[in-house]
Amino acid sequence: MRATLDFEFIPLIDNHCHAVVRDQNIQDINVWLGCFTEGREGMSPGHVRTTAFVRRLVARLATFFDCEPTPEAVFAARQSRDGEQLIAAVFDPTNTDTLVIDEGLPSKDVAIPNKDFTRITGVRTASLLRLELLMQDLIAQHHRFEDVENALRDELRDVRSRGFVGLKSIAAYRTGLAIGPHASNLILAAFRAARTEVERGRRLRLEHKPLLDTLLIIAFEEAARQELPVQFHTGYGDTDADMLLANPLHLRWVLENPAFRGMKTVLLHESYPYTRQAGYLCAVYDQVFMDLSYAIPYLSVGAMREFTREALGVAPTSKLLYASDAVLLPEFYWLSATDGRRVLADAITELVADGDLARQDAEAVGQAVLNRNAARLYGLA
Repeated sequence: MRATLDFEFIPLIDNHCHAVVRDQNIQDINVWLGCFTEGREGMSPGHVRTTAFVRRLVARLATFFDCEPTPEAVFAARQSRDGEQLIAAVFDPTNTDTLVIDEGLPSKDVAIPNKDFTRITGVRTASLLRLELLMQDLIAQHHRFEDVENALRDELRDVRSRGFVGLKSIAAYRTGLAIGPHASNLILAAFRAARTEVERGRRLRLEHKPLLDTLLIIAFEEAARQELPVQFHTGYGDTDADMLLANPLHLRWVLENPAFRGMKTVLLHESYPYTRQAGYLCAVYDQVFMDLSYAIPYLSVGAMREFTREALGVAPTSKLLYASDAVLLPEFYWLSATDGRRVLADAITELVADGDLARQDAEAVGQAVLNRNAARLYGLA
């Protein structure tokens, strides 16, 4: 039996995650279980309990909390701890160096501020600017489309000086990844429709494709000029994403455009189930990277091992980034850190056994995926 590598000693840089919420006092076990599904509102907790992800989470947390391996016992154990105590205890064994946080979710009024999070856990943070939220704010503030364009350029003129290490787009949730140019009359009509929503007092959701695509193109120009990473949600996600339009192959116009060549494109969620397509894009476009996300999607260990194999099988290992997509609860980050290292070690061990990778290079590949690639991409010293 071949010996599997051990990457526990490698400090993690989590390329893609969200903030932990301040209030960890969840009163209802079904609310807690509801955090572990992307199912539509009303998804039965009885179904959620039967997923491989939740069964594994409960079993692992039962060992961590030294309690019975049932959802009820684990929920009671986590609820017995003060919020900050719980967060500190769960993060302590993860050996996490940095979280690269998309500040668009959860909202700032419920999220733990980065400074307080570092005080609680000792883990440093870096921030991403979510583009669609910025665009929605600017559309609400300005009556003319030209003013929105100018304001967006001003906001993005020097992203790093504003404290952000990159940008994030959720266009896949809104109008899909087939981003491209539109006729001016369609753009203005879309802007008027968006402004009508604002003027009627509605909360603007930017899903007017000609308008969103046009504003994204401005953002891409700025990102290319500054050689910024731009993360794209791809593949598996909330039910408001059309999975057919979340295939990263739809980004071809963006990737082929010479004007955007300086922009580093990061495909999130291993584009699951489009992992092979994402790996292909990493293999043929110098500016494309992808993450391997080990908390969300909510998958079995075997499914995670499979997407890791697929990514390693085609993409340059210098393009792969560890991620969790963890959000709200500390147990996400803990489970991802544990399983991500394990699964990556398994897959790299297989590469060595198959002769695809020299044994003496295996540790360096683990270091690259878990830490060094992200440090280089986001400029994290």
